[in-house]
Amino acid sequence: MQLKRFFSTLAFAWMLLSIPAAAQVDDSYFDYMDVFELQLVANPEISPDGNTIIYQRHQFDPMTDRRFVNLWSISFTGENHVPLTSGKSGYGNVAWSPDGKKLAYTSSEEGSNQIFIRWMDTGVSTSITNLTESPGSLSWSPDGSMLLFSKFVPGASTTVKPQLPAPPSGAKWEESATVIDKAVYRRDGGGYVDDGYRHLFVISADGGAPRQLTSGDYNYGDPTWAPDGKHILFTADRSGNADLDPNNEQIYEMNIETGEMEQITDKRGPHSNPVISPDGELIAYTGYKDEFLGYQLTDLYIMNRDGSDLRNISGDVANDISSVTWASDSKSLFFRYTEEGVAKVGNIKLNGDYTEIASNLSSSTIGRPYSGGSYSVADNGRFAFTVGSPAQPSELAAGHFPTRMANRTLTDLNGQLLKSKKLGKVKEFWVDSSVDDFRVQGWIITPPDFDPNKEYPMILEIHGGPHTAYGPQFTPELQLMASRGYVVVYTNPRGSTSYGKEFAAYINHNYPSEDHNDLMDATDYVIDQGYIDEDNLFITGGSGGGVLSAWAIGKTDRFAAAVVAKPVINWYSFVLTADGSPYYSKYWFTEKPWDDPEQYLERSPISLVGNVTTPTMLLTGQQDYRTPMSETEQYYAALKLQGVDATMVRIAGSGHGIASKPSNLFRKVGYILAWFEKYKN
Repeated sequence: MQLKRFFSTLAFAWMLLSIPAAAQVDDSYFDYMDVFELQLVANPEISPDGNTIIYQRHQFDPMTDRRFVNLWSISFTGENHVPLTSGKSGYGNVAWSPDGKKLAYTSSEEGSNQIFIRWMDTGVSTSITNLTESPGSLSWSPDGSMLLFSKFVPGASTTVKPQLPAPPSGAKWEESATVIDKAVYRRDGGGYVDDGYRHLFVISADGGAPRQLTSGDYNYGDPTWAPDGKHILFTADRSGNADLDPNNEQIYEMNIETGEMEQITDKRGPHSNPVISPDGELIAYTGYKDEFLGYQLTDLYIMNRDGSDLRNISGDVANDISSVTWASDSKSLFFRYTEEGVAKVGNIKLNGDYTEIASNLSSSTIGRPYSGGSYSVADNGRFAFTVGSPAQPSELAAGHFPTRMANRTLTDLNGQLLKSKKLGKVKEFWVDSSVDDFRVQGWIITPPDFDPNKEYPMILEIHGGPHTAYGPQFTPELQLMASRGYVVVYTNPRGSTSYGKEFAAYINHNYPSEDHNDLMDATDYVIDQGYIDEDNLFITGGSGGGVLSAWAIGKTDRFAAAVVAKPVINWYSFVLTADGSPYYSKYWFTEKPWDDPEQYLERSPISLVGNVTTPTMLLTGQQDYRTPMSETEQYYAALKLQGVDATMVRIAGSGHGIASKPSNLFRKVGYILAWFEKYKN
């Protein structure tokens, strides 16, 4: 066993040596293998009485190259910090019973993913299901006697099946053909879509056979209980045209004993995440009036239980609302939002007055610095949330509302590791737009041991989405770049969320456009600080950032080299091959490609390829179905035909989320830096 472990470790080390790298770094700098040492907090769930918090602890296994998750418990005061689970099976979907005496969760510790119950007083746990498909969205009935959950139910294929001869005995014929008749037939990260739909079930909290509540060829989601324990709410698009006309889910209520179902909303969706007030009188949900645009501000609505008196209560909140939870007195709601790149928790009254109660939420990503995080609220107003900073990965914090006692960080999982590591320092900046009155926010990561009197090469790193936001987050990916001696700049150009509707919606049917100017304005600002070597400017970005990096090198030759990661190069081909084809063609454009091809071409980076002289690497996951490999291949061929030095890197075992495996994150960073080193002047 020890000998086997030695050779496994040796093989993994050899794999890392095969990754192209810029230069060896000081042992005190953050480096590739340090990612495996990180421990990250995610998805806290606070008990109904507010005394105990269960959270997920994310770690990374260098022998299997994957993330694993265990559950830990800690008191609200920060005491009694103990593990509930151990091993590398994975645990999630944590839900407290209403009396706080039991915990439901899902785990694959017995092989396939099943529902488990844990008795908190004894520590005994057991699985209560034997399902063939993974359950999710667990929630307890108000009396604690049942669990509501969702799972996929396979269905019969309706594809044509010709009558063909069977192979002779002993013959080896080719495998059967794959036949597809769905409008959306594959999903990034999930592969080709199986026949079937997601349905809702209930099961006794003591175990036994589950009962299916919903039926038909529809997907059901967002299940939640009504306070009476006899009804549930959920969302579904039962129009029969959900694939070709997405974004139109309605809210339904069902009597779980009779199966009687009532549609509560009647206008076009989306209607998402409905939750009933504890007094049973009001329903809150998130959504917007659909104008078929790529970005539309998500608001918070409330209505009476029967759907009457619908009103938007979040008009004073300038940014998108998500993760809504009722306060126990039914007089206000908690919600998550992001403001100027910083994820926050707020409390909003039914008259629309809102208060920020927590800030600097952080996610468990090991990739780029996207804003994110999660929270949970107890009946008495105590809450738990994930917190972080540019120098601190996500930890667990707690507070109380409305007393506004100071929020406290309860864990320090990475303190000892980071004491021994020098990180690049992160500094915020704002720059005035050169084209209008917008101001653009960004951050500069300087290398460890930075000397402002020296000149450094600079990497402009661009986020995807495009309707997302970077923020002041701990980012292993960009810290690895800084540790190799680069100043790394990341920004939120127009189109980014967290700066209000006008800023994010600017690029609707107009992408790329002046977002390119925002990126160049940020580049100029950093150069003006006096420590950038202007002969060594580099540019990279993934997904939407791949679009903008390809667009930029078609507009300027100021960059010594570029790495265009998982891009869209040709909008015409993209909307016909991406996993969300019906959505993109309907929301990001006003016509179908063949009805107005010029609309697609004028915003496609392929239209500028004749201007490109910048040496360009293309880097994409081999199983990327969001921005398919065919987009990368088109641009690679075009660059070669233009005589531009180009290289294509195809990341094995990866879809759109390259950083989901640590070794692929290393490869991504390693190839980017090796390409830039090749062209460093």
